Amino acid sequence: MNQVINQMSPAQTKQPSDKAELNQNSERFLGFTIGNSLKALIPLADLQATIEISLSDILPVPQMNESLLGIINYGGKATWVVDFAHLIGGICYSHMPEVSTGMGMLFQVQNETVALLIDRVGTIETHDDRQCLPIGEAMFTDRVRLFLSGYFLDAQQQSRVVVDLHQVIKSLNS
Repeated sequence: MNQVINQMSPAQTKQPSDKAELNQNSERFLGFTIGNSLKALIPLADLQATIEISLSDILPVPQMNESLLGIINYGGKATWVVDFAHLIGGICYSHMPEVSTGMGMLFQVQNETVALLIDRVGTIETHDDRQCLPIGEAMFTDRVRLFLSGYFLDAQQQSRVVVDLHQVIKSLNS
């Protein structure tokens, strides 16, 4: 009798494959906040570490992109520090005298370690890649949209934008 019930119950035979399918299509992200309100994500697979960066430890490099604050010594290597809020059109860290530290999200690009300097790091989140929505033209300025690859809606229907790290680096090289 159990065999008949199991064969007739599509929910029982479908659940494990749905979970497996969800795991295959899910990706983990580190959440963070830009400014006071923009909730953002970067793929956890791209992240090497998060560190606290004292602004006084950043060695300025002249004649560089304005959003490149300079370099720090991380693990014995020179690591570029990018002011992410300034890069997307926000206020530069160097123009905020009340701020002395920030959080650096470190990732590797072409054998160089780069730190995105942000206000604060949030939590690790998992999202289904199939649920990533395209950024609409009216959602953000052209400058902000350049650095975003899409967005997810969280359980409260709040948007969580996904930062495209390749676009960040590409913009610094131009």
